[in-house]
Amino acid sequence: MRRVWIACVCLTGVSCADRYNGRPPHPTTGTVLVNGEPAGGATVVFHHVGDWGPRSIVPQAVTGADGRFVLSTYELEDGAPAGEYRVTIEWPAYRLKKLGPDKLGGKFAKPETSDLTARVNKGKNDLPPFDLKARVVEHKKP
Repeated sequence: MRRVWIACVCLTGVSCADRYNGRPPHPTTGTVLVNGEPAGGATVVFHHVGDWGPRSIVPQAVTGADGRFVLSTYELEDGAPAGEYRVTIEWPAYRLKKLGPDKLGGKFAKPETSDLTARVNKGKNDLPPFDLKARVVEHKKP
């Protein structure tokens, strides 16, 4: 009986220690500006540079009206694992009950073509603003 109890304690410790697969989140905040103005409602996605395998981690957030965001990975606003990332940003035009086209014309929408990068370090991270220079496409409401 004692061996079973010890085995349970050991397994519990292992599962707790491996909760994040060795990639714990670190608080990460930032701001998205477009031509110097806050981009409220923009979707920010961090794509890890390098191979984390099929269970890749993709921290993401939606900016507030002031352009600020707090990344979420495993839980709401828990941050992102330390590492180098390619960053994609889309700023959808809103339409009744659905998202419209990207107001940035897709310029920063794909990790393969986005030139935006970020480094998340261990500990608290307040990233420099992503100040995008782009022609904003205002889509007409249907």
